Amino acid sequence: MNNSLNFKEIEENKNLIAHSTYNCIKNLFSKEEQENILVAEIDSEYMDGIKLCEHYNIDMKTGANCLICECKRGENKSYVALLVPTGYKYNMSSTVRKYTNSRMVSVAPLEYVLEQTKMEYGSINPIGLPKEWKIFIDPKVLEVERIICGSGLQKSKLSLPSKYLLKLPNAESLDNLAKE
Repeated sequence: MNNSLNFKEIEENKNLIAHSTYNCIKNLFSKEEQENILVAEIDSEYMDGIKLCEHYNIDMKTGANCLICECKRGENKSYVALLVPTGYKYNMSSTVRKYTNSRMVSVAPLEYVLEQTKMEYGSINPIGLPKEWKIFIDPKVLEVERIICGSGLQKSKLSLPSKYLLKLPNAESLDNLAKE
């Protein structure tokens, strides 16, 4: 049994990518860059980062997980996406809370996230998020040439050059975002 992913160009495989993700790719990246963003169909049983890496023989350093957080200070709420390498935890309480000047940072309500992103649970990614949401990327994610992350749909994963992440609206590298 071959447990490797078969990545293909997104243009011929639009059905494997959430509309919000596809539209962002088409509007933000050059044609040459778009050709470097690939998609592969997966068994959705293995959509979780660690399970995906184990099942498809992927180096965990190349996997990236995305979590949407809700930041609160008084009546004000904002949302941020956190991108860390597979196998790491998110440093929400100190790093994100301090950096966003929030009193409280928590995982955003799932229903709200799915509605706002138009993506499926377990495949949220930073490409195609609402433009006002900040995207914080741990530098470890940017150390690898290509990353594998969600496509917005449970049935597939994207592979793209990590440097493309910094082209996303409101994206920035944030030290100490990932913790072991």
